[in-house]
Amino acid sequence: MTSDSTTRWLNPFDLRIEHWLNHFVGYFPRFDKAVLYCDSTNLTTSAAIVFLVWLAVFDARRPGRLRDRHEMIFASVFFAMLAALVARGIAFLLPFRARPIATPALDFIPPAGGSMALIHWSAFPSDHAALLFGIAVSLLMVSRRIGWLAVSWAVIFVGFARLYLGIHWPTDILAGAAIGVTLVQLARVPSVRAFTRRNIENLYQRRPALFLAIFFLWTYEATFLFEDVRRALFFFAKVVPLRA
Repeated sequence: MTSDSTTRWLNPFDLRIEHWLNHFVGYFPRFDKAVLYCDSTNLTTSAAIVFLVWLAVFDARRPGRLRDRHEMIFASVFFAMLAALVARGIAFLLPFRARPIATPALDFIPPAGGSMALIHWSAFPSDHAALLFGIAVSLLMVSRRIGWLAVSWAVIFVGFARLYLGIHWPTDILAGAAIGVTLVQLARVPSVRAFTRRNIENLYQRRPALFLAIFFLWTYEATFLFEDVRRALFFFAKVVPLRA
């Protein structure tokens, strides 16, 4: 990491927001600890949104039945996963962007106990935001109440927490969210909806146990931000030779 990498991306918008948020650090130690805890456990970030996915998929008024437009949820989770991969790929291709916590020009004061584990990873764009905002916004397609709850959760526990801890700049979060929200719109395409609905309903009706097992595994991986899937893809990309 060079000094140029810590100044190339600086802009007034990001600096003003991070300066303003950072001056609260240390005044409310319990709040600092709460934010650190919320960011360090998947239970209060991705797991909560995955819980809302399960809540949105099944129809509360018709036990054992899938909710109307459920196919958009399943397709959206796939496209949100793709968005996270796209965001991470962009981060690799673009020049390195230091995180606020690792930017000397900002003089960022991290909350007591803050981690420096991610300082060697480029900050722009946020793959967490791409995945979780993508999923959260997709729930609006089937339930306004659940969708807005998911979006609000993502704003507070993904967006705000990562800004407050100096893990991301505002534009990192905004860019990641934009990637996620844009890609999940593909779930609205009629041909995608028809294909997803046909296959989901066929599997659910014929093999409900298998359907639930696959859905559990899918959402389990979403809870951990598809880390296992991403590692497997990067492994094969490095190990498996490409043929001309």
